[in-house]
Amino acid sequence: QKKVKEYEAQIKLLEEKIGAVRPEINVNLADEYTLVVGDNFQLFYRSIVQAPDPYGYYIKLEGKKGHAYNRYYEFKPESADAGMTYDLKVSVCDANGVEYGSDTTKLVVLAEKVKTNNEKVVLCFGDSLTYNGVWVAQGISKFVKAGNTKVKTIGSMSKSIGGTTSYYEGNSGWQWSSYITGASGKDSPFFSKNSTSGISFKEYAQKYNVQKIDEMYILLTWNGIGGKFREFSFTDALFSNAKKIIDQFHKDFPSGKVTLIGIPKPSMNAGLGAYYELNLGYADNYAQSVTVMNYNQFMEDWTKMEDYKSFLSYIDGMGQFDSEYNM
Repeated sequence: QKKVKEYEAQIKLLEEKIGAVRPEINVNLADEYTLVVGDNFQLFYRSIVQAPDPYGYYIKLEGKKGHAYNRYYEFKPESADAGMTYDLKVSVCDANGVEYGSDTTKLVVLAEKVKTNNEKVVLCFGDSLTYNGVWVAQGISKFVKAGNTKVKTIGSMSKSIGGTTSYYEGNSGWQWSSYITGASGKDSPFFSKNSTSGISFKEYAQKYNVQKIDEMYILLTWNGIGGKFREFSFTDALFSNAKKIIDQFHKDFPSGKVTLIGIPKPSMNAGLGAYYELNLGYADNYAQSVTVMNYNQFMEDWTKMEDYKSFLSYIDGMGQFDSEYNM
């Protein structure tokens, strides 16, 4: 019995030492991803693994569908996958398969398109990532193709793709607060002198001769997130302003749906370092990438809150973005 106790103490000490040197690595996947038959879906390891060099580890993928490549996971659903949901687990391990961190998600493949004659009024807005309108026009084009839905977009800016013109709001350098108070000498497109919050989506809709806004998609914001390894809450100005916007929209259109789109991470290939001096917060590529992961996680957690989960949803634009070769 004495020897057993001695060995137990030694084992405990060894476990503590191993735990001290074994890294804890976060894998950040959205709860689910929506896939479309015929569209190629990818998740990039650099964008979902919180590590300076994810390629220095064994990245283990577990699931029933898709392929594992050295930089990303890939799955192109076929007709037989329509309406199906598949589990996927991504783990970061050492060379012997010992797990350092993992996350799971569900890949939800949309059912075959359903024809409808109902028209949806859609509002999209954001910052410089929205300014050229590409994601809006491309997204609306796929939106219509997937559901045969009539879509009417509204906004002061426009972009045409495939013969279809989409309207939206996109302002470089803007953040959540800008869409309340305006910025750079320009009023918010939602400005209202009659609303206590300073904005009104009802008045904005009337300006474009529509009775309501059915869906709103928002891609915000790299501007103002700042800070290395920053964490977020509703007490800081960033999300307190975001909350004002979402609350006002829900007040104006209680049946309307809002989708928050996760922002992409910066490139580890000196994406930010090439533009910012060392004394500026944005100059640190990795620290900012962790801030982005924390920002997106807070947005997804927000959509699960009791007062918001019925109308607020999250799309992960981070894991699907090849930041190494795109920014």
